[in-house]
Amino acid sequence: MFENYFGLIEALLVFGLAIAFFLWQRHDLKKARQKTRAREEELKANREQADD
Repeated sequence: MFENYFGLIEALLVFGLAIAFFLWQRHDLKKARQKTRAREEELKANREQADD
């Protein structure tokens, strides 16, 4: 009886892994975007100081 549900269990696990990977990548991209913005703001501040 239990062997009838192996396909469903496997599908749920694969779907769960896909969602986990998506969330992990979204978090990683958000962190990289924040680092890039901070670096750009720092460069902009340095340029403004150099212009003065």
